[in-house]
Amino acid sequence: MSMNGIFSYEKSVIKEGYGKYKPNEFSECHILLHNQQPVQQTSCNAFSTIGYQLDEEIKIVVGHGMTHIACTVDLCAMTMFEGEKCRLQTKYNVTPSVEEFITLEVTLLSFVAATDLYTTSYKDKLMRAVTLKELGTSAFVAGNFTAAFHKFSRSLKYLICSVADTDNPISSCINNDALSTETSANDNCDPILLTNGDISDLNTCSLTREDIARLTCHCWLNLAACQLRYQNFRMAAANCSKALCIDQNNVKGLFRRAQCYIKTGSEHAAVIDLERALSLEPGSREITRLLSTARQLTRKSDDSLAAAMTKMFR
Repeated sequence: MSMNGIFSYEKSVIKEGYGKYKPNEFSECHILLHNQQPVQQTSCNAFSTIGYQLDEEIKIVVGHGMTHIACTVDLCAMTMFEGEKCRLQTKYNVTPSVEEFITLEVTLLSFVAATDLYTTSYKDKLMRAVTLKELGTSAFVAGNFTAAFHKFSRSLKYLICSVADTDNPISSCINNDALSTETSANDNCDPILLTNGDISDLNTCSLTREDIARLTCHCWLNLAACQLRYQNFRMAAANCSKALCIDQNNVKGLFRRAQCYIKTGSEHAAVIDLERALSLEPGSREITRLLSTARQLTRKSDDSLAAAMTKMFR
């Protein structure tokens, strides 16, 4: 049994592999997948459910899986030696409230290992961070929220490690005005903002400190968006706060944190966030509606507290 955060699976080795090394993140692997327990859907939907083609040799990049099952296969591949065949059992969601088990036979035919994190160059750390952020955004739009969460988390790891390579911590990149020009309360996922809009070549696209801070802020906010989908309001609020430490005027961060505060009984804090958000984005209907709700809840809370205090001192 392997437990890796939101991804858990049982693995049993069918055929031993060889060699001393195993794939790491961003390794290129040639694998063969066979579904031993058919997905409870039509065969034409099997690829969209699993995320990888079955019953033929395919090349994957470890960490790039775009579904929950594909992410689990990636993590399993990182435990395998070349030539190894194993049986992998994991769960997937047929519907948001219904889970099913699936059993896959995974063969690692060959792989080319990627550079380990501690020897990866500063430029490559940033490229990996941007790549994972893009993959996370695509997974989120497709409704694969656990995969998206995983990508945003890994992107943050590379961003944090890249900052450690410099003398300029992300906290020094806080700028009250520079990071908030494009945010809005009702966006589902932030776009990546780089100096020239191109993420394909970091040789010609040099990321500034502000770009890195902006990307980090977006990753924290997108983690919160994933957590909101699963009603994990306290952690979502904490991640919004991390984004707001970078950009205190981020409207989306203020709005999402206010949503979390309302759900966790902190209506007064929600009002403060929403009033600030409305001052930054006047006329926003979404902010105005939520602010009205938060104010109504604070009045009810205050009335309840006053009634309780009256009874206490009679």
